[in-house]
Amino acid sequence: MKKYFIVILAIFLIFALIPGCGDNSEKNQGPSEALNELEEAGEALEDLEEAMSFLANPGWPTGKISDKIPEYPYGEVTNSGDFGDGEYAITISPTNKEELEEYFNLLESQGFTITDAGRGARLGTVAIRTQFKSSDTLQLIVSDLGTSEWPAFPGELLPPDKGILYGEPYIVELSDSDKASGHYYSASFTLIDLTEEDGYAFVDKQVDNGWSGGYDMASKEVQIDGVTCELMFQFVQYDDEQADFILEAWAKQ
Repeated sequence: MKKYFIVILAIFLIFALIPGCGDNSEKNQGPSEALNELEEAGEALEDLEEAMSFLANPGWPTGKISDKIPEYPYGEVTNSGDFGDGEYAITISPTNKEELEEYFNLLESQGFTITDAGRGARLGTVAIRTQFKSSDTLQLIVSDLGTSEWPAFPGELLPPDKGILYGEPYIVELSDSDKASGHYYSASFTLIDLTEEDGYAFVDKQVDNGWSGGYDMASKEVQIDGVTCELMFQFVQYDDEQADFILEAWAKQ
């Protein structure tokens, strides 16, 4: 409670002391009075910075992120917290690009795959991406989407022999207007820890199970909501041991 009181008090001081925020008599003040008020406003800003520091979370966030992620060995963690959408952000300063490169070397030595053109890393379902907020302030953004059980996709899509399902599949809730236009199903998902050849083999596995096609695309006739549809399964892209797939169904004409 004390933290929030300090913040509110500091903000109040700023508005109370900044010239133009007081009563009308201040409009006729001379240069010395205005200078004094500017100095007082500056002190209020310093008070605000001190108050905000009470709300920071300095230090490496042990227990809040995966213990697979080694501590960043340079600079200091000035703050960390929930970044939303299952991500956790860690702010580090001072540091630089050379030290970040050394950290990536450390990650790689511990089994991480370097991704995103050297701006990220991944180990299983644990991922790190990085961005510099200033020349010496780095932000690490950590996520662990985990994995999930293989869902019951239309067409009895078989699970892969290689690779791990990354997080939950994204299944679109199609509207009545979508279905009126012939679009009856849409889903996408990502597999990790596999080769590009494993991705093609995953498509071929469906062909061996009665689908048509091969290589990067397969299709099958299915019934969805009593409508005969053409179900299309496609291997979309591959990068850094990560493969993306889509599954779409359209009413047959």
